[in-house]
Amino acid sequence: MKQYIVTLSLALFCMLAVDSVKAQEVSDSIKQEFIDLPYGKVSKDRLVGSVDIITKEDLMKSGYPTLSNALAWKVPGYLQGRIRGFARGGNGDQPLIIIDGLSNRLLESVMVDEVESVHILKDVTAKMLYGSKAANGVIVVKTKRGKNAKKEFTVRGDYGLRMANEYPKYVGSADYMMYNNQARRNDGLNPLYTQENIDLAGNNYKNPDVDYYDMFLDDQTSYQKVNAQLMGGDDKTKYFFNIGYFGENGLEAVGEKRRMDAFNLRSNLDYKVNSIISVNLDIAGRFYNVEGNRLSTSDFFSALSGTKPNDYPIFINDQKSVDFLGTSAGQQGKNLYGDMVYAGYKRESTSFAQTNIGMDFDFNQYVKGLSANAFVTFDINNYISEGKKLDYRTLKPDVTSTGEDTLIVNGIYQPKGEEQKLADSYYRNMGGGVYVNYDRTFGNHALLADVSYMLETKSVKTIVSDNDDTTDEQDLMRTIQDEKTMNLGLRVNYAFKNKYIAEYAGSYMGSKKFYKDNRWKLYSSFGLSYIVSKEDFMDNVDFVDYLKVKASYGKIGYDQSFDYLLFNDYYKYWAGSYKIGLTNSGQLIGTEYIQSGNKGLTYEESEEFNIGLTLRTLNNKLEIGAEYFKEKRTGMPTEMKYAFPQTSGVPTIYDNYNGIENKGFEISAQFTDKMGDFSYSVGGYLTSNESKWIQYDELNQFSFQNVQGTETDAIWGYVADGFYTTADDVATYGADGATPLTSSLGSSLIPGDLRFKDMSDYQSEYTYDDNVINSYDKVIIGNSRPRYVYGVNVNLKYKDLSLYALGQGVGGFDRSMSWPTYFTNKGNVKYSEYVYDAAVPTFDAEGKAVGLVDNDFTKPRLSTEGNAHSYNTNTYLLQKGYYFKLRTVELAYKLPKSVSSAIFAEQLNVFVRGDNLLTISDLDDRDPDNVNAGITGNPTFKTISGGVKLVF
Repeated sequence: MKQYIVTLSLALFCMLAVDSVKAQEVSDSIKQEFIDLPYGKVSKDRLVGSVDIITKEDLMKSGYPTLSNALAWKVPGYLQGRIRGFARGGNGDQPLIIIDGLSNRLLESVMVDEVESVHILKDVTAKMLYGSKAANGVIVVKTKRGKNAKKEFTVRGDYGLRMANEYPKYVGSADYMMYNNQARRNDGLNPLYTQENIDLAGNNYKNPDVDYYDMFLDDQTSYQKVNAQLMGGDDKTKYFFNIGYFGENGLEAVGEKRRMDAFNLRSNLDYKVNSIISVNLDIAGRFYNVEGNRLSTSDFFSALSGTKPNDYPIFINDQKSVDFLGTSAGQQGKNLYGDMVYAGYKRESTSFAQTNIGMDFDFNQYVKGLSANAFVTFDINNYISEGKKLDYRTLKPDVTSTGEDTLIVNGIYQPKGEEQKLADSYYRNMGGGVYVNYDRTFGNHALLADVSYMLETKSVKTIVSDNDDTTDEQDLMRTIQDEKTMNLGLRVNYAFKNKYIAEYAGSYMGSKKFYKDNRWKLYSSFGLSYIVSKEDFMDNVDFVDYLKVKASYGKIGYDQSFDYLLFNDYYKYWAGSYKIGLTNSGQLIGTEYIQSGNKGLTYEESEEFNIGLTLRTLNNKLEIGAEYFKEKRTGMPTEMKYAFPQTSGVPTIYDNYNGIENKGFEISAQFTDKMGDFSYSVGGYLTSNESKWIQYDELNQFSFQNVQGTETDAIWGYVADGFYTTADDVATYGADGATPLTSSLGSSLIPGDLRFKDMSDYQSEYTYDDNVINSYDKVIIGNSRPRYVYGVNVNLKYKDLSLYALGQGVGGFDRSMSWPTYFTNKGNVKYSEYVYDAAVPTFDAEGKAVGLVDNDFTKPRLSTEGNAHSYNTNTYLLQKGYYFKLRTVELAYKLPKSVSSAIFAEQLNVFVRGDNLLTISDLDDRDPDNVNAGITGNPTFKTISGGVKLVF
């Protein structure tokens, strides 16, 4: 560590920087935009890479307080927290987050009100200088700063209602018992419930009928948000202060509602010491508490969706008190009402504290165009969980040996207890760097050069509980290996006549995740752009106001997919033993070889190509952008399962092996115009990408089973060929002579099951015909991720009244309805209303299934087996997925000056907003973004909110 401190200190002493570049000339009568790149800025004309900008105005048109949600759907190529799709096949594709110059910061640590702009860096030239964490793309967040302007004080308040879009629909006790009996009969089992049980459902505590969603959940919740900002400054001092609060209630209808309260503070100060030196000090914090019952969100919704309506009575009688809580043997003395009201509470506190200290140096008076910057950062994030664990009593209905009803007592009611710490963890994030910037124009030649050095360390410590709900000497303090990265970067951008642009960007990366001989590696990228519209021969092309083409190519390293110390051999104490000696009377205990180190591991690499164009036409009213990208990811860390035979004794070993190719395109258009007091802007985008495995560690009996060469989101399944409708159909379909086609996929085949094709008849490499449906018959039947994503936006303004709308949709994917039990009702589960759509077999006097009751069904027959034949992934239970959502609609009005002056304000704005107001989808009763919403976690919400903004 000392050598890093010395290096950083020398760098801070010797190297200088500035964080801005002087504006270039305005081109084509359009005000020039500047793009934030790593450690500097570049005019949009001179950009050779792919960067999208989201402004503070766009971010504020969202009902979400945190930045992670507000970013979604705003620009092409950014969806589901990923940039340009699944470059790593869905495993670790998340982009690097940079907030005010430092990585390892979370989007959740910043509130939307604090943000000035967000830059999405997509191609290799744009992200190169951020080093070994940047291969998946970079989200650069820049918070607001003071201005050389009159002091401005802004207060904003929002209030909103969040309404659950749709809760899952489950059947009541009577229907559950009836259909469970049917499922058991289908499997050749005796019914579990009598007709009397079914008839008495809901009549008394012995025959409960509980609607858990109706009893334990409200349909809506609310949130409140208040934010105040002060900004201003002069030639010497500039300041920005922000304080905010956000509060939200939970959906619980029983007991105390879960409550979240969040506070955020930020102070960004800039001070000009003299004509050369300026300093900045940024201090920010976000603190939030979540308090409620001891159930986690996932445990709560799992109880709602997993507890059958007849499992147990919530109360033994009408007296809804702790003395009469019911339970059952399957619940092991538990009761959901008791867990929510009488089992104690949990309070979770999370804090983020961030500090930046920097110095800017402007050497322009000595060397024209030369500037420098040095900075250090320090963050600490802490999570603490505290609470009380209390006990309550439950009563289990039972029957005595003489047939009399009785109640068995479980537990003791203990309403008092001491508060205890349940968990404690933190991570510390430190960074520092220097960069030198040279920006100079010599006649027709313009040169921009950046040299940067960055060092970052991240330390994580957490208490691992021994599951007794307390922290004590039995708990373990786990320390994750410190993450240390360094990067030396160079960017050179040259422009001739501001028309022909060339750029080089390179990084010399350092990472502690590799053996010492492989820790440093140089990566480079190149880019070109050409502003065609500045050529003389374009003067007579009236419909082209601006035309630019660009291309970039390069290779960048990535180390975030690697665990630490994979280059070391590891052994552990072996708990077993083996016998020795002539009579096996001796015993030896040894060690187990668990990891074979690989000192040859090095960076995963991403080779990238990007080409694009920008066109403005119709007097600069219409702007069109188009880009094509192709990325080849190689050397992904892979556990080599087939490199050595199992008899060799070689344990786990990792190597740079797997590879993925990801490619696609992005098209965007925006039309803007003004007619008198009315102005409008309408636009949209369309993106598409797909990724496939170009190398994959595998060893299969037949080549058609290979993953290599297939898409990373390929859905493997069985080809359905209708339903078995009669016993004869089961005996003859696919029969090979006198041998009927059988299934090894679970339950026996009967009418109401799906027929699957035996692919041995279709695969030329399949060397034998086994006449059995098994894993060899699986083929690729679809893809699980959208092949295209689109968005539309509308901005209308008449005088001081404005309307904004944002819509987004996806398509080109397949949704497998085989595995979610909500759709299939397979196994011994709580039945949803889809149970009504199941095929119903008929049986002869001997109990053999011989046919179907009718043809009025859309789902296979029921089964108590979770791996039932018909509910393996197959083409019948695969549907084309698509959806369109009206994400946001906002109506805003700036009140007349006479109104705002009456309350001593410069401006008074009011607005009303709706989020997720409309959904058009392939699903009728589930959210297409998350089919398990409301089943395994919170539902999705429709939000109506309103607010006011005051400027003084």
